[in-house]
Amino acid sequence: MSDIFVSYSRLDRERVKPIVDRLTSQGYSVWWSEHAPGQAFIDQAQAELDQAKAVLAIWSSEARNSVWVSATAAHAWDHNKLAQARIDAVDIPPPFNALPVADLRGAGEWGPLGDALERIVRDGTQPAANDAPALGALAAPEAAGVPKVVTIAVGTTLAAFTGAMTAALNGAMTSGQLQVALTGMLGVGAICAAISAHRLFVTRRAGG
Repeated sequence: MSDIFVSYSRLDRERVKPIVDRLTSQGYSVWWSEHAPGQAFIDQAQAELDQAKAVLAIWSSEARNSVWVSATAAHAWDHNKLAQARIDAVDIPPPFNALPVADLRGAGEWGPLGDALERIVRDGTQPAANDAPALGALAAPEAAGVPKVVTIAVGTTLAAFTGAMTAALNGAMTSGQLQVALTGMLGVGAICAAISAHRLFVTRRAGG
């Protein structure tokens, strides 16, 4: 079991490696994917994700659109062990923008990130939005207006999408089966969108 599971876009590997090296030098055991995707990789990654004490999602221009990073971040948030950092000037996708995000560009906010990781690894509690500093890049934005059930549904759907695509590529799922699976995922997405829209409407109507 690793202390920290690092989730990132594989296109950012060279930029993420110094972060991993720094965490390792601080005494943490770190797992980050270094192998090509495949069933063995997926099984190992899932086990490491489940067992890690903390998950560090590293957001970038590439990671912003990564199903893998979003799915692992959703899983970590649901298990109260998510820490976040950005290495590009990108907006963090909702609902993760409701949590603190350390900016590692330039000199980097290593202090706040280190504190967050230590807290998660030691106490098993992730920084909540209302725990964020009032000022600075780690300040939490307004609540995303998305109920946690939607977050869980989105994370589950993203994970299912990854599994379905991998199965199709490996020949374990026919094109017809893949189409049925994708149709179901679209249905979940539509339901989540409807719930979020209703939540935002009610909040605005109440003056929130």
